[in-house]
Amino acid sequence: MQLHIQKVEQNNKVFTLYYTSEQPLPFDPHDVVMVSAGDYVVASVRELTADAIQLYISTDEPLEWGDQVVIQLAFSPTVSIVGSKEIIAKLGHFPDFEHGVITDHTIGKDKVELDVQLAEPFADHTIKLTFLEATEIEFSAPDMEKNEIAEMDFRYDETLMVVDIEAARGMSGSFFCGGIKAELKS
Repeated sequence: MQLHIQKVEQNNKVFTLYYTSEQPLPFDPHDVVMVSAGDYVVASVRELTADAIQLYISTDEPLEWGDQVVIQLAFSPTVSIVGSKEIIAKLGHFPDFEHGVITDHTIGKDKVELDVQLAEPFADHTIKLTFLEATEIEFSAPDMEKNEIAEMDFRYDETLMVVDIEAARGMSGSFFCGGIKAELKS
């Protein structure tokens, strides 16, 4: 969807885009979207009104905001992750897992389970992610000391979901799956 940008405000990694559009945006809070801001960046929708969208963008790079921006849905955790609404109710948002630490993992033939301790300010919380009907599973070897996530991306690919885990340190991987469950362990 193309937006005509009136103004952009930034507060750390939260960007508020004031826009005009011929139709309402088809997104919900917590959706993951792809945004063209010079390059494409991944963002999480925090708030949405008739003339503004607030996005969390995990980048330290400067973004090029022109007078037009294209935003596309990449993934909706509230639609596609069982248990996401309970996590949002507790934390206020669905985490992006950036700088989270994989504290336990089980990689099976058709299932992947990860326990991820969240980064500050939620470091006292761990989320168990269970990926069902997993295929084409590829993981690097885990680090014996620490497996820190740089980025965890979820996106749709026809009838499946794609999960890419990029490591800041230690284990990284990618796979397709048919379902995702998330549970707040602590």
